[in-house]
Amino acid sequence: MKHTLAFDNTYFEVDPQVGGRVTSFRLGDLDVLSGPEIDAANYGSTFWTSPQSDWGWPPPGEVDCHPYRVSAAEDALTLTSSPQGELGIRVTKRFSVDRANGAIILEYCIHNVSSTPKLYAPWEVSRVRSRGLTFFPTGAWSAGALRMQRCRTATWFHHDPSVLSDAGEKSTADGAGGFVAHASGGLLFLKSFTDVPPELQAPGEGEIEIYANNRYVEIEVQGPYARIDAGASASWRVTWYLRRLPIGLVATSGSEELFAFTASVVR
Repeated sequence: MKHTLAFDNTYFEVDPQVGGRVTSFRLGDLDVLSGPEIDAANYGSTFWTSPQSDWGWPPPGEVDCHPYRVSAAEDALTLTSSPQGELGIRVTKRFSVDRANGAIILEYCIHNVSSTPKLYAPWEVSRVRSRGLTFFPTGAWSAGALRMQRCRTATWFHHDPSVLSDAGEKSTADGAGGFVAHASGGLLFLKSFTDVPPELQAPGEGEIEIYANNRYVEIEVQGPYARIDAGASASWRVTWYLRRLPIGLVATSGSEELFAFTASVVR
């Protein structure tokens, strides 16, 4: 059974049976997340630990896709995973409505259930449909095969399925302003978070990562890479906004108007 948080014609849907995954984030009937009809395993928004070198591929099932226990309250959902033995962790997700700001707050907690300290960064991975425009304030560095337009103010990626394979390509980067956004179908999907300086990013990873193939795009955000002592926990928060683009605003790479509108949402 899926659970839904709703406000002001905005709907945020979660499936506890599939890793506590966010399966829909929509304004009316317009959904920004990709579904299982595009990729049966990789859809919606999930959570992992970073760096990926700790676990390779596929992601550990207990964290990514196995059932979570769910507790529902007014305007909030709390989901808890089973322990993951090799990583030595358990994950808790708390999703809640921020009615004052018209947003959803996503709080992730990594619990160290082992007997030794662990080093992890939190990692949110959200899959969106093809042909949109993804962008974020340009930070200190970027790297990877996926071609992005890096400008002084912002870095832009326009998804063109015709130039990408089924295997896809990826790039990683440092951001600067604590947000990443995606414009598609007249909607703006915006993630806001605390900016992570380069020295606190996980080894071989980045604060913002974009993976794209010929079917969908992953918009990935990572928090600080930090030690979690045995029996202790580390929490991290991301805030999601969904807005209609102003009439007449065209979502194109380098658009100062689009960047200014996006920045105004999180001020």
